[in-house]
Amino acid sequence: MTAYVERHAARSVADPWAAALTAQETYVVRSIGVLAYDKVSEQDCLTPTEIFKGAAMVLRGDIAPWPREVAPEVLTVELVSLDPGVVTMQMGTQVVPDRTLDPQRLYDILYIPGGVGSGVLACDQRVLDLIRRHHEAGRVVASNCSGVGVVARSGIIEDTHITSVAAIGRGLREEGFNAPATRRMWVGNPEQRVWTATGSYGVNASAVAIVAHYFGREVGTIVSMMFDTLAGLGEAVFEPVGPQFFENEALEASFQDLFQPMLLPPE
Repeated sequence: MTAYVERHAARSVADPWAAALTAQETYVVRSIGVLAYDKVSEQDCLTPTEIFKGAAMVLRGDIAPWPREVAPEVLTVELVSLDPGVVTMQMGTQVVPDRTLDPQRLYDILYIPGGVGSGVLACDQRVLDLIRRHHEAGRVVASNCSGVGVVARSGIIEDTHITSVAAIGRGLREEGFNAPATRRMWVGNPEQRVWTATGSYGVNASAVAIVAHYFGREVGTIVSMMFDTLAGLGEAVFEPVGPQFFENEALEASFQDLFQPMLLPPE
């Protein structure tokens, strides 16, 4: 990647490839950890894990739809659990994580997915400490759906613009977070090292957007074709902020009344 950046550094900033490469130079990602926990959403957890592992395959050269100029790279992607053993997800799927949480291990991107178990997770001091430790070390923290509430409760978000699943949006605003009712599919804040995404519908595209941002447009293009994301959203997958969602105030309020106590319980 470094050689590729050096060879193409002279490109115009107006060139989208150059813009992606500029982003690459500011932060190098060599490891991603996705947190698996009791009653995590299958889609929220496994979809980004698969997309990140797909990016790792592209970087290694295992998937090469055309000759690339860069040397193969190693990206480590791990599904990480809080405790040893099998993790049972919210719909009953059981998975064996790649690794049990090591308090001393830091990932370049720590990813917190959503799920009905996220309310309990938001009260787990091990998780909150894990998020703070990564952020304080200058690492990136990403999340989706109700996992955004866990990251918010860790204290690292402050007034950063975020998005989330509608079910916890009202609760986040009530707690003073900058979570507009008009939601974006994902919101990347590279300078603050925080990425947030909506619920399951936005999980695929938001993970691809993270790949495109940190590994460049070429890798992002290949991965977006692998997972059919480019055909669905087009150039939006290369932007740090995703498309705007439709609002349905009455339906959202009903779902907030039902799910907020579970997904974002009172502190």
